[in-house]
Amino acid sequence: MKVLASAALLALCGQVCASDCVVRVAYPDRDRPPYYLGNGPAIPDVPGAGAELLRQAVHATGCTPALVRLPPARIKLALTNGSIDFALVDLRDNETPYSALPRTAAGLPDTRRGMRLTAVVYVRAVDGLPASTVPGDYFRNRILASNQSSSLGDQLRADGYKVDDGSADASSNMEKLMLRRVDGFTIAVSNPDAADAAVTARQGANLARLPIPLRTSTAWLSASTAYHQQHREQVEAVWTWWSDNSTRRLAELVRQYGKVVVP
Repeated sequence: MKVLASAALLALCGQVCASDCVVRVAYPDRDRPPYYLGNGPAIPDVPGAGAELLRQAVHATGCTPALVRLPPARIKLALTNGSIDFALVDLRDNETPYSALPRTAAGLPDTRRGMRLTAVVYVRAVDGLPASTVPGDYFRNRILASNQSSSLGDQLRADGYKVDDGSADASSNMEKLMLRRVDGFTIAVSNPDAADAAVTARQGANLARLPIPLRTSTAWLSASTAYHQQHREQVEAVWTWWSDNSTRRLAELVRQYGKVVVP
């Protein structure tokens, strides 16, 4: 199957390279090293591991990626109105999509072609919370810190949680937790232990990750509905590449950037 998929990608590349297609891919205009570097609309020469991953996904079909940096709140609007072609979309399980996603034969979102994310929670070690603590219950009447403008914070707030997302980076949220301004800090990661080393590097044994996650979701490289309708084969090829390569390539890119940083 992989040989056939590769052959299809090469054939598709020959078609789209001839037309020199340009694909607009949006990502946040906030500095979140090593994933996104720099602030504002300009695309840095070294844009970050996440931005490089988006470029590679589009290059796989032979098209030219045109990166676009937008405020996080504007990305959804740009994707739904078709002013961009692709963007990363984080949807919790069973959430209604607002743009095109890969589908199974039964018409359901195909999670095998998305990047699975786990929302983990870090708490103060001194609080001594047992390993059996269920974050979804424990934090119903407590305050969770989340990175500013993250889809995770917006979704948790919509679910009735008290969310403090005034800080743009994880380091500030960890400090906020240690100062007892919040009761926990949550982030979405591709592997539950992905941020442990970075958290320990900053706070030592002062913070601990609860073993039970807060929730799961999927990061989709979603296409605008209009773009999917007009370029269905190309979009499907991008989704196939994302399924086969995104998690592995992101880990490689983060290592290449030479940092271990909390997302």
